[in-house]
Amino acid sequence: MNCLEAQSYIMPFIEGKVPEHKQEEFVLHMKNCPKCHEELEIYYTLIVGMKQLDNQEELSSNFSRDLENKLNHLQNKVKGRRGIKVSTFALVCFSLIAVMIIFYEQCLNRVYAFEQETKRNNQSSYYFYRELNADLFLPALDRLETEREAEEKQTFTLYDKIKIYDAVTNAEQEIFDIGGVITRQ
Repeated sequence: MNCLEAQSYIMPFIEGKVPEHKQEEFVLHMKNCPKCHEELEIYYTLIVGMKQLDNQEELSSNFSRDLENKLNHLQNKVKGRRGIKVSTFALVCFSLIAVMIIFYEQCLNRVYAFEQETKRNNQSSYYFYRELNADLFLPALDRLETEREAEEKQTFTLYDKIKIYDAVTNAEQEIFDIGGVITRQ
């Protein structure tokens, strides 16, 4: 803000009507420009003194101090508004970051769940396939295959259930026996 523009806001400042977007520039200019500050002080003393006399109020004993208080008050008001703007901006940024982190975490959880599900579904076809395929994946010893065959039959008699239970138990025992042989090797 230049001196001419600052001087055009002297009367609005005295009346308390400086536009919000010009208040910070006005206060900074008046605190840093001795010529404009002196002119503001003269106008302030004359106009405020005349208003006090017209309203039959007690005349101020120190107009300079009153002017500085009014400038400081306006400066604090501007700082408060700026602080609110910064706080609001920080809050919005923090909220956006929090939402992004939560979204990212959910995406990671979904990817992890998908990978675990895929691994679980495909585990029988590749887990220890090269080392133990000949011993573990024999159709006669496959418990899942035995259960699947049993489920394909629509009706079960007591004899069928006992036969399936014996087959599964025998298959498990054979698998444990093969495991013991493999660990000894």
